[in-house]
Amino acid sequence: MDKLVVTKYEDRLLQAYYEHDRLMELSLTDTDSDLNNIYIGKVENVINNIKACFINYGSEKPCYYSLDENKHIFMNHKTTDMVKAGDELLIQISSDAVKTKNPVATSELSLTGEYCIVNIGNKIGISNKITSVKRRDELKKLARENIPSEMGCIIRTSAETGNEEELIAELKHLSEKLADILKKAKTRTCYSCIYKQSPDYLKSYIAKSKFVPIEIVTDDKTIYDDFTEYIRLHQTEHIQLRLYEDKLCSLITAYNLKKELSNVTKEKVWLKSGAHLVIQQTEAMVVVDVNTGKAITNKNIEQHMLAVNKEAAIETCRQLRLRNLSGIIMIDFINMKNSSDMEDIQDILIQELKKDSVPAKFVDVTKLGLVELTRKKIKRPIAEMLRA
Repeated sequence: MDKLVVTKYEDRLLQAYYEHDRLMELSLTDTDSDLNNIYIGKVENVINNIKACFINYGSEKPCYYSLDENKHIFMNHKTTDMVKAGDELLIQISSDAVKTKNPVATSELSLTGEYCIVNIGNKIGISNKITSVKRRDELKKLARENIPSEMGCIIRTSAETGNEEELIAELKHLSEKLADILKKAKTRTCYSCIYKQSPDYLKSYIAKSKFVPIEIVTDDKTIYDDFTEYIRLHQTEHIQLRLYEDKLCSLITAYNLKKELSNVTKEKVWLKSGAHLVIQQTEAMVVVDVNTGKAITNKNIEQHMLAVNKEAAIETCRQLRLRNLSGIIMIDFINMKNSSDMEDIQDILIQELKKDSVPAKFVDVTKLGLVELTRKKIKRPIAEMLRA
């Protein structure tokens, strides 16, 4: 059974997710995060050379907003679509601030459920992980019949084998909620928060419980009560909820979470074979170097290098999830003579990245033999949050 541990750590929310008793994901969230919230913001300044502007929505940092990639939703009277300083726009925070970069906002408002994401627009998208052409067509038809023509949606992977009645109910509920947000925004003042995202811990991993039994453990009564109510309303099965009440040993101590948080800040990660990874995050990308280290053997050297690289591929994908590293990721595996060996590594990476709750994909192998991956930037890396 998988396990989700939720607790407070230095005024932040800490989530630790275990698959088969192995820690796979860590999430450290500011309790006042603006991610996915919807606001009415005011344009501070327009930067024409990068076709973007910065919008004040009442937070410390104004958010970055692309003029090219958005269809603007003006809250003030306009006769043109040109954005100017002082304009009021309806926006959703799509990415937290990362290092020196400001939060990112979009006008493509969306609401996320267990089976689908309903958004502004009229396109129907299907998760790439649903490969059956017949099933994709069925889901696309079902979605189009159950949301307004001026709205679109993305059908999530969980819908492939999920209950269709629940999917239909969710499509209707989210589209009605989005319509209500748009209506409400017309009567609200600048800097108002029109929609606030439910606490992160309520939605993280809940969808997985449809297919994988999960035990949720928390030592916080408020969080426990939130889960209890959420499970009751959504009639979610396969979840065991437990309130941790041991006064002599804290939940953080019981699961050794301080050490786990310390580990994700270290550059070197040892592998069972004796080899190790060196993980470095630069401003431009994440670089992972695979070193043989103590992994020395008298056996067939090519088979040995392949085995080490396979282990490194699996652990690298785990570290990306644990550390929440994103953007461009370059991996320098140990050189292998057989081209088919790199194909094996590629297959492992593709399969491991599919398990990631954050969109991630294998891109290519460069002429220098470096493997390139990408992982969507949504939240700040754990190490950066620990330093903040």
